Amino acid sequence: MVTVTPKAIEAMKTIVDESKRNETIRIFFAGYSCSGPAYMMGFDKKTEKDVEVKADGFTLIYEKNLEDELREAIVDSVETPQGAGVVVRVKSTGNSCASCAGCH
Repeated sequence: MVTVTPKAIEAMKTIVDESKRNETIRIFFAGYSCSGPAYMMGFDKKTEKDVEVKADGFTLIYEKNLEDELREAIVDSVETPQGAGVVVRVKSTGNSCASCAGCH
């Protein structure tokens, strides 16, 4: 099951307040990076194909076919030189390129 950190809850509150949107937040597969599958989030409406996760006043959704991949996922807040944001971290698959540990 997806875990949402307290820092991510605070960051998502700010994002939702600033965007003035009432939709749920969807986690979706965004493609592959050098460290394996990457997931992103955006506003969307729930369908019958979705799993719903409640997290301190928020509803997160994702397609049922992603349940195995997101089983140990953590939604967290990060601050980087490029700015702050909310990320979805999944258990590493160990498929990074070259000798690096991965991009995220």
